[in-house]
Amino acid sequence: MFHRLYSRAIAAFCLCLSLPSFADTIEISQQQADTLDKTEILFTMKGSNTIGEKLAPALAAKYLIEQGATSTEVIQTHMVEKVVVGTMSDGSLKGVDIKAHGSSTGFKALSDNATDIAMSSRRVKDKERQSLISRYGDLMALDNEYTIAVDGLAVIIHPELNIKQLDTKQLSMIFSGDITNWRELGGDNQPISIFARDDNSGTYDTFKSLVLKRHNVKLSEFAKRYESSGELSEQVSSTYGAIGFVALPYVNKAKAIAVSEAGVALSFKPNKFTVSTEDYVLSRRLYLYYPSNNSNPHARDFMEFVLKNKAQAVVEENNLISLMVNDATVRFNRNYPPRYLNMIRESKRLSITFHFDQNLELDNKGKRDIERLAEYVKNRRLKDLFVFGFSAESGDTKKDKALSEELANQINEKLKAEGITPFYTQGYGSRGAIASNKTANGKAKNQRVEIWVGR
Repeated sequence: MFHRLYSRAIAAFCLCLSLPSFADTIEISQQQADTLDKTEILFTMKGSNTIGEKLAPALAAKYLIEQGATSTEVIQTHMVEKVVVGTMSDGSLKGVDIKAHGSSTGFKALSDNATDIAMSSRRVKDKERQSLISRYGDLMALDNEYTIAVDGLAVIIHPELNIKQLDTKQLSMIFSGDITNWRELGGDNQPISIFARDDNSGTYDTFKSLVLKRHNVKLSEFAKRYESSGELSEQVSSTYGAIGFVALPYVNKAKAIAVSEAGVALSFKPNKFTVSTEDYVLSRRLYLYYPSNNSNPHARDFMEFVLKNKAQAVVEENNLISLMVNDATVRFNRNYPPRYLNMIRESKRLSITFHFDQNLELDNKGKRDIERLAEYVKNRRLKDLFVFGFSAESGDTKKDKALSEELANQINEKLKAEGITPFYTQGYGSRGAIASNKTANGKAKNQRVEIWVGR
C-alpha cells in the first residue's frame, strides 16, 4: 500500500520550515536527504512512542537484514519519526517509515488509510475497533492483533528520594495533586513535581486506566507533559522531588519503585519475570495491529517475522520483555493455598501465564503461547509439568474452585493437542490473588493459569 519514494522536495521543505508544528523536526544532512530520495518504502508503521522510539526501528533493521540488506541506517527526521534504510546486495535502498506520536495516532492513521501497521502500547479501544470493523474486520481477531512484547509501566522518581514503594491509591493522590509533598508519604520535606506523557500516549492511557480512573481522579493540571518517554525520564532524574511513569526501557538514571494494588498485600518491582508473568500491577502488552485484508506483502511478512525468536531476541536487546519462555525460582506468599505451596516448593515457574477473555476463551496471546510453550517443553524434554488454575473472587467458594479447574483443564487439553501431557493439573479457586477483585483489570490478572516445572 505504501510503496513510494521519498521526495527530495518534501524533505527540503521540512528542513526549511520554522512553523511551531515542525518545532521537533530534526535537520538532516544532504547525504541523508539524498538517501531518503532514493529509498523505496516497503511499509509504514505509526502509533506508540514506546514501540516506535527504539523497538520498531531495531525490528525493522533486523527484518531488512533478513531480507538481504548488507547494512542498515536509521535516519531521524523528527523527534519521534524515523526511516530505517537498508542497503540491499544489488545496491538498491529499501526502507521502513516509522512515526511514533502515540498509540491513538496509529488507529487514526488506519482510519485515514495512512499506515500499514498500527503500533499500540494498549489494546485497541472498542470505539476504535467499531469504527474500523467495516473496513478491516475485527482488529481484536487473532489474524489482526499481535502481542509482540510485554512491558512494565515503571513509576520513576528522582534517584535520591527515600521512597521505595507506593500503592495505586497513593499514586492517584500524587498525580491528581491531592498529595503535594513527599513528607506526607514518609519522605523528605520536598514538594512533588509531576511528569506525565501526553494525551496521545498509550503509556498515559494505561496509567490513566490503572491508576487515575481506578480511583476516580484526574491528572493534575500542574503535571508537565511529554511526547517522548526518554525526555520525561531525563527530566525526572534531574529534578529533585520528581515523579513520573515510563515504559520499562526508559527508566535510565531515574529510580523505579515497587508498586502494589491498593488493598492487596503483594507488591512487585517491575523486572523481567514479574512483567513477563504479568503479575506486576502495571504490566501491559505491546501490540501491532495489521489488518489481515491489507495487500502489502512486505507488511504481512514483517508481522510473521516479529513473532520469531530472532525478532524476540531484538525485543530483549531493547530491554523489553520478549515472548520467549524462561523460568525462575519465585518467592511465595502465605496467602496462597498450602497445598499449592507444597506442590511448587521444589519447582520453578515458567514466564508464560495464560489469561482469558470475558467469555473464558483463551486470549490471542495465549493461543500463540500454547505453541511456544509446547516447543519449549519438547526441546528441553521436560516431564514434570504442573498446570495450576486460579479464578477471580465471586463470593462463591465452590463456584470459584470449579472455574479455576475449568481454566486449568482448558490449558491441559490444549497442551495435549500439541503432544504434551502435563504431570499434574489443579484449580485453586480464588486464593492467591495478585490484584484487586474490585476492578476488571484486577479480575483478569487473578483469573489465570500458571505453568510450573519440577527442578
